[in-house]
Parts: sequence; structure tokens; C-alpha cells
Amino acid sequence: MQGRLLRLLTALCFSIVLLVSFMARTAQSQGSKSLSQDELTPAEQDLLNEINQARAHPDVYYKYLQSLKPFFKGNNYQPGGQPALTTEEGWDAVQDAIRFLRAAKPQGLLNPSRGLRLAAVAHFKDQNATGATGHRGASSDMIEDRVKPFGSWQGAIGENLSYGNESARERVLAWLIDDGVASRGHRKRLLSPDYHVAGLTCGPHPSFGTMCVMTLAGAFVDIQTAKTVDGASTTSNASTGKPNKAAPAKITPRRSHP
Repeated sequence: MQGRLLRLLTALCFSIVLLVSFMARTAQSQGSKSLSQDELTPAEQDLLNEINQARAHPDVYYKYLQSLKPFFKGNNYQPGGQPALTTEEGWDAVQDAIRFLRAAKPQGLLNPSRGLRLAAVAHFKDQNATGATGHRGASSDMIEDRVKPFGSWQGAIGENLSYGNESARERVLAWLIDDGVASRGHRKRLLSPDYHVAGLTCGPHPSFGTMCVMTLAGAFVDIQTAKTVDGASTTSNASTGKPNKAAPAKITPRRSHP
């Protein structure tokens, strides 16, 4: 009897050890996945979804902008219960965006690109460390230079930046309004038919709380590192696939750069 009980206890302990080992491996695997450079955080995924909604439904987003009119008094924008923000153009910039959106055609979805995301992360890390803003990096590089270590683009290439602790929709509306940006570059890039893939990252900024970097291109071919038989490293190109041609509020347009 005692021998049978001992065997049962031994088997039970062994099963517990296996279960604990399995749970530890699962947790480690999930932890590694959460840190993957290929995977968007929930906030980043929300922003990408919002961007794609604006591209697909410009007729909906001009109505969002129309609803902001009661919060403008001259150049001051103040939604209920929040501090006033002084804009450069006031309601005129919003009206301009509304006209643009009413005439805009729906565009296809932006598909995620690993190489473009890595370029966005590189710019984020730079400004996270220095507190700088704008499209020019610490070594005076622009997006065309920053993507080179990660692959090559085809067609158009561009970059949108956003600074501040806004929601995904607030960031997209700010890009659409593009207050103080004569070229309306953020708006045009956001709804351009020339872009089919994008990279996106968001994280802390020393001066503005949070910053988001979105890089866009017509298409992008990643550079991947592979091991040869003798263990030496080589690089090869791996296509991200054909671009998909079918196919987001406190507004802070002054925190986006042309």
C-alpha cells in the first residue's frame, strides 16, 4: 500500500514539474513575441486602423471635422473641459480639410512593412534620446536615408510625425487639418494613392509625452540577414509582397511637422 502511494506521489510530482516547465516556456515565448519588432502594440495598431479608416472613408472624416466647429473661437481651439490650444489658422484650416475630404476618393489600405517600421523605430529612438522634433535625424538624415539599412523603396516615400498624448483619431484629424503647414503634406500623404505600405511606431518623448512616427512608401523590399553554410553572414533581399491597391478629440496640428 505504501509503495503504491509513493509511486502515485512520484508521478504527481513529475506531472507538476512538466506543467511548470511548459508554462515557463509558454510565458517566455509570449514575452519574446511581445517584444518583436514586427508586431505593433495595441496603440500602434489602433493608429494604423484609424489611418486606414480615413483612407477608406474620407466622407465620414469630414463630418468628424465639421463637429469641431463649436470648439473654435478665433484661433483658439478648446474642447469642453480641456485647456485652450492656440492654432495658427483657426477654423480656416479645418474648412480647408473639409473641402479636401469632400472631394477625396477612397484609397486602399496601407499594409504593414517591417523595413519601414524599423526605419520609424530608428527615428523614434533618436528623438526619444535627444528630445528633438522634426523629420531630420541627429545626423541630418531624412527618411530616404533612414530606410537604407533596412531595404529599398519603390515609388513614393514619405513620413508623418505626431507629438503629444492624443488618441489615434485625434492624431489622424490633426494630420488631416495640417494647421500651419502650407504644403498640407501630412494630409496629402495620408490620403495619397501613391502609398501602399507603411511602418509605424509610438513611444515616449521627453517634451511632448508621446510621439508617433509613420513611414510610407509605394512598395518596400526588406533586407534580411541569412547564415551561409560556413556560418558567415550574408544579406539578401526579401520582397514584402505586392502592394495592395484595393483597399481613425484634442487636436494638436502644431505638433506635426511638414
